Amino acid sequence: MKIALLIEYDGTEFVGWQTQRDHPKGRSVQAEIERGFYQLFSRTIAVHGAGRTDSGVHARGMVAHIEFPEDISIPLRKLLMAINATTPEDIAVRDLRSVPEEFHARHSAQSRQYRFTIKTERTAIDRHFVWAIRRPLDFAKLEVCATLLPGEHDFTSFSKRTSDVKHYRCIVESAVWERHGTTFALTIRANRFVRGMVRALTGAMVQVGQAALTIDEFQALLHGPRERWRAKYIAPAHGLVLEGIEYPERFHLWNIGEQIERSAIDESEVKKE
Repeated sequence: MKIALLIEYDGTEFVGWQTQRDHPKGRSVQAEIERGFYQLFSRTIAVHGAGRTDSGVHARGMVAHIEFPEDISIPLRKLLMAINATTPEDIAVRDLRSVPEEFHARHSAQSRQYRFTIKTERTAIDRHFVWAIRRPLDFAKLEVCATLLPGEHDFTSFSKRTSDVKHYRCIVESAVWERHGTTFALTIRANRFVRGMVRALTGAMVQVGQAALTIDEFQALLHGPRERWRAKYIAPAHGLVLEGIEYPERFHLWNIGEQIERSAIDESEVKKE
């Protein structure tokens, strides 16, 4: 039986979502959840995520799937409680739902949404979740930059080089800056994101907001990909949160930003037909 997982995590102490060969001793979210399943059932259950988040990046709505052993019968509610009892406190599996065999956490996704938060003052409590900068930002310029993003673009200039990526074209559905006092937040949604894309865009827009880069220069990077400019102004990872992932309605999964109630947990049994 295939099961989808809705996962929240504080990425501060992780090398990223995926277990990485160049960090064999580093903690990854994927490995911690797989370790939890092994502890529960004494067998390997692979956890397939909807994508990768870099070291230090957080998530409120990561989605993954597993192929659950057919010879084990357990209600999803109890399975949810069990896996949360075996994973560390910086990971929370928020919900579980049974899905058709055709579902794939990564390949079935229609869009993804990220949020990057900045404060223009020093902060202690929020230091692991916002980028604290000391210089003021021109909010009007940030808004203009955001209006340039919707549509299909080649984000080579705003990404890290990745060997397994065939192209850097993404379709941005929406990009909006909000301001509340000294807090600035960019919410961006697209069909896909290439590595470092949101952080590189944010870093470049901050340069515009601080008059170190012009809007025309930002637009030129967007419309004319430049290899040598790759992620030149990349923002720190800890300000970034994966908010959610959207799937076709036929899978009956979570909407982006949806707050999951325990009553919504699928009560069906995980068992062999």
